[in-house]
Amino acid sequence: MGPTRLLTSAKLRMPVSESVAVRLWGISFIVERETAQTTN
Repeated sequence: MGPTRLLTSAKLRMPVSESVAVRLWGISFIVERETAQTTN
């Protein structure tokens, strides 16, 4: 329950925030593509 726990939480936190950013980017990409298709 010392430094190792801090290390694991830091390791876990990074991929989570990365996946969230990637998911948000993917959603915005899909939304932009959908709106571009409907306007054409």
